[in-house]
Parts: sequence; C-alpha cells; structure tokens
Amino acid sequence: MKKMSLPSTGKYTLPFLLLAVVAISGCKDPDTDDPNIPEPADLSHLPFGGPNILIRNQGNPQPDHLSLWLCGLPSDGAGNADASDWTNPDGTWDYTRKPQVNGNVSWSSEFNVALDGNGNRVITGNALPDHPTGVFPITPGSAAYQYDGNPNIISEHEVYYVLPEIPQVAAEPSCVPFGPSGISLTGSAIYHGSSTLGNDAAAHEMLDRFGGHTDGTERYHYHFPAQDLQDHIHPYEAGHSVIMGYMLDGFGIYGPYGENGELLTSADLDECHGHTHPVYWDGEMIDLYHYHWTYDFPYNIGCFKGTPQ
Repeated sequence: MKKMSLPSTGKYTLPFLLLAVVAISGCKDPDTDDPNIPEPADLSHLPFGGPNILIRNQGNPQPDHLSLWLCGLPSDGAGNADASDWTNPDGTWDYTRKPQVNGNVSWSSEFNVALDGNGNRVITGNALPDHPTGVFPITPGSAAYQYDGNPNIISEHEVYYVLPEIPQVAAEPSCVPFGPSGISLTGSAIYHGSSTLGNDAAAHEMLDRFGGHTDGTERYHYHFPAQDLQDHIHPYEAGHSVIMGYMLDGFGIYGPYGENGELLTSADLDECHGHTHPVYWDGEMIDLYHYHWTYDFPYNIGCFKGTPQ
C-alpha cells in the first residue's frame, strides 16, 4: 500500500488524525509476511557441488544445468579435501560450522570502471580489495590451518579488461578456465566454484569472512557470496539484488535475489547460472542476460554465456 502523509495544519482535528492512523495501520495484515524483509538463506544445509563439476577435456563436451563446466583441471592441484567436520548427516555441508581465516588486514585498492564512448567498458585496477581480508598465509595453529595450510600471500596484479558495453549472448557457451572468471566491484577477482583439486571450493577451502582467499598466483579472489561481501558492496533492501561485478564476457553478476525479491538458487537459473530480464544497467533498465551469485553450487558461473576476454 502507498504511504500517506498526514497533514500538519491546524484545521484537522485529533479524531481525524486518529482515524487516519488506524486506517493506515489496518492496511497491513499481521499474518502476511513483510515483502521488504528478504528471505533468509539456510547456510547450515548446503549441497556439495563436486558431483556437478564437468570437465571438457575429460569427456564432457557441453555444459549442463546446475553444473560448472570447466575447460580442464591443473595437474598440480592443492588445497583441502576433507570437509567431514562440517558435513551434516544428510550429506549437506554447514557454512556456519566451517572455520574461517581470521584477521583484519587492510589494503590499498585501486579500481576504476569507465565507458570509453566506443562501445567498451574499460576496467582497471591493482586486484587488491577495498575491504580488509583475513591473514594470509594462514596462521599456523589457527582453526583454519588445521585443514588448509595455504602458504600464499596476497599481491598486486594488473587489472585491465576491455569488455563490451552491451554484451551479447554467444552462439555457443564457453567452458570456464582457472584464474579470474570475473571482477568484483571491490576490485578483486571472482573465481568459479571449483578448487584445483576438482572439488567444491567454497565447501572445502578456507575462506575469510568475505568469502575470499589467495592462491598460488598470490591473487585474492572470491568463491562464496558471504554476507560481509554483499553488505560491503551494497546492503540488500528489497527487490532485485544490485550488481556486484562483471564476468569476463561483459555480463554483470548480481546478488542472490531475483526480480520480486525472491531468494534464487541454481535451479532458478540456466546452465551458465544466469537468465534474462530487465535489470538496472549503466543508469537505465534494459532487458539483458546476467549472472547471479547464489548460496548453492556453482555459486557464480556455470559457463560463459557470452564471449570471454
């Protein structure tokens, strides 16, 4: 119901004001959920994504719904393979029980997104996040170190992407390689949902409170849409989530809420983990394909819907 403003002039009597207040408060059904309150995610029962990792050079020539379509796996993969301590009896995993990499390390982030007037979006930066991170290498003796002794530091990397201002869906989707799949509005990379061991990275690897960590390239990156990450970019209020970054085919990636404020899962999206409808894009609403972060695997991208850089 539309909000009403009560007049403040003296010609309105107290009985009128009381009647107006009663009428307004009576518009809300106490048994109806408030549409402005987002549906919470159950982070204590998340499905493992390992079975849904398809590898092109191992006999999987195309993507599939609910899956991540990788181009290949590295031969020297590393990381944590044991998630049993936060695995539930029903075979799901509990994000709230999984250890986090503690710390509050600040960084000098550089990040810029600009349209060049020639149909391109130019993104530059140094790959460092504009928020604090956990301590990397992971501190020996910490809870996270018991599972993952990640020895890597966080270093600067040149960010330079020239993406289409209005990206187009490609004739065929593309598999996803290791390394950055996109760039967050925080200035740091977005990685797909697999670890180099070929398991569910968010479920197995030790991440900080922003859902990120570093790797052998010394690049800080995200695997999971942690609440701190979402709130840092833009606290969710209602309706469709705001844009959280750009994937490397130029399409935007938005938070986990859909057109009507519903909490999305991978089942609501296509094989590349996106869909098409009007979204806010460079200051206006246009009908455009886009990706979503979700709390279930593959979390951010299943394949490239456009042509990646």
